[in-house]
Amino acid sequence: MSKCDIMPNNFVKLIKGYLMGNNGDTNRIPDDSYYMEENGSSIPYSDDGYVEKPKPRRKKRRKKRRRPAQRANKDVLKRLGQSVLAIIIAVALIAVVIMVAFGDRIKESIANREELGGRWLLSLLYPEKYSYGTDPANLKDYFQLFNNEDVAIVLQDEKIAAHAKYFDDAVYFSIDTVRDLFTKRFYVNTEENKLLYSTSDQVISNTIGEKTYLMDGQTKSFAFPVSRFGKDGTFYIAADYVRLFADFDFDFHTSGDHINRVQVYTRWEEDRVATLKNDTQLRIRGGIKSEVLRALKKGEEVEILETMETWSKVKTDDAFIGFVENKTLNEATTRTLPAAAGAYHPENDYNMAPPIEQVMVGWHQIFDADDGSGMLALTESATGMNVVSPTWFFLKDEEGAYTQIARQSYVEKAHEKGYQVWALVENMESDFDEYALFSSSERRAALIQNLITDALNNGIDGINMDIELTDSRLSKTGTHYVQFLRELSIETHKNGLTLSIDVPPPTESNKPFDFEELGYIMDYVVIMAYDEHYAGSEAGSVASIGFVEKGLNDCLTKYSIPAEKIVCGMPFYTRIWKTEAGNVTSEAVGMDTAWEWANNRNLEAKWLDDICQYYVEYQDGTALYQVWLEDESAYHARTGLMREKEVKSMAGWKLGLEGSGIWDAINGDLHR
Repeated sequence: MSKCDIMPNNFVKLIKGYLMGNNGDTNRIPDDSYYMEENGSSIPYSDDGYVEKPKPRRKKRRKKRRRPAQRANKDVLKRLGQSVLAIIIAVALIAVVIMVAFGDRIKESIANREELGGRWLLSLLYPEKYSYGTDPANLKDYFQLFNNEDVAIVLQDEKIAAHAKYFDDAVYFSIDTVRDLFTKRFYVNTEENKLLYSTSDQVISNTIGEKTYLMDGQTKSFAFPVSRFGKDGTFYIAADYVRLFADFDFDFHTSGDHINRVQVYTRWEEDRVATLKNDTQLRIRGGIKSEVLRALKKGEEVEILETMETWSKVKTDDAFIGFVENKTLNEATTRTLPAAAGAYHPENDYNMAPPIEQVMVGWHQIFDADDGSGMLALTESATGMNVVSPTWFFLKDEEGAYTQIARQSYVEKAHEKGYQVWALVENMESDFDEYALFSSSERRAALIQNLITDALNNGIDGINMDIELTDSRLSKTGTHYVQFLRELSIETHKNGLTLSIDVPPPTESNKPFDFEELGYIMDYVVIMAYDEHYAGSEAGSVASIGFVEKGLNDCLTKYSIPAEKIVCGMPFYTRIWKTEAGNVTSEAVGMDTAWEWANNRNLEAKWLDDICQYYVEYQDGTALYQVWLEDESAYHARTGLMREKEVKSMAGWKLGLEGSGIWDAINGDLHR
């Protein structure tokens, strides 16, 4: 057998030896191979699998000593080449095996432009642990869509609990959502089937379920109903209609199987955005196993909401919020979306500055006609007073009828003294159903027309609304009363009359007065900062400094009523409290009368810093008497607070009860 005949087998065995673990050692050859001596003889290998290759014999002839070394070098090079070739073939075989076993996964990785690194290799070997999850998210659950009409709302950068609806190829918001997110100024009367929106000079109306609405004296329309009811009776307004009257914008998006959502913006701020380096997936949570919301394409822009160590929370332009790996994002930049334009702004429509910069009002409570003589007698020492408000109109039934004792002669005498006359309208003299009056558009219109006519006929300068409602009545009637005020303000302003309202300081129970809205539609909002303790309550101050301060602060900050429109109502009275056998009663008296009562009993008044009033108490047998006294010191504290809040106007209840020197003190403090 020649060397050429046996070499192929040796080559194969050499590769096999390498794969079996001899690492290409050319001095150890597999057990079933043969080593060929130069003389052509062969030596079989031992049973343990390998034998050492015999060393070449040394020739005695010196001139041939270099030839075996040359042959040995050639053999080493030959075997080295054979080893390299074996390695290449082995790697190729491994690659073939990998391609066969993981071909689909490799194609997917290339298509998804995954980074082919150590993690990727591990994902081939241990897919359960290291490969990227591909399970799609349940988008119905993600957006909390319970039926095909549901529309998820993404407000700014957050999914909110409220939902919109998709009816008639249009997006609709429930009335509660409209009031919570956009504007409280819509008035809904389901009994009359009307949706109204008022501006400073008109009432825009829509009949619920109709596509048309009346605005600027013209009938306008949409391709879908302006408003409608849902299947469960919920009242909805078309988003496009709401956008006419509220400063917001929205984009509607939908995808397969009614995955409806609407992106809503009410603020336009600078955002951080970035484009994607390659195709990737948006996931519900940060993690390669998290469910996939949707695929993202290379170059797509996302808004960066939050950046973490390896993942970022982002939002897509079609209102998906999820997570992507940081390595897929290019460098972040900033953008600011254009603000919505063309919406109605009440603060730009209504006159936010009152007709007179500072008013000093004296309420004149009367029950019989006065030609002005009584008013003149009560205001002899009313330094600085420039408005008198007589109780002239007494509502008596739900039809809007009232008793009125206005007299033109009174107005003339007041004008001669430099006073404006604001006729007071009140409801305390009769017990009737205020809801029936103010919820009826016809009755509201009739009452407004009658008030305007009587005011003009008597030369009256303004109307002062003083409708007092218990909590239960207010919760039912409040929204209708506020609509009455909107409609009344249109007519008073058309006829050059000043409109003011008397309301208690804001509380949770009197929220239906809608103080923010009053700040738009009224010329003046008179905060009756008294009756902190009243007939029937426990004993206490009529108007402690803390009570007054909270009322002003809430109006100014919580409800944004301009300081120029606020009139701080102050008490010209106090109460003498009597507690006996657990029963608490009180008597309202004028300021001087209360001091006389204390002085007649030689009581020493103690100043209370936390109340900013003098206090006396008196024990008469089993009865305890207490009085929180009103005087100039108490008024200095209140007027100082007003100056601090930049509230310039005041009103006093009522003329005839104020102490001597009080008007001088008020006038001096507020005209500094």
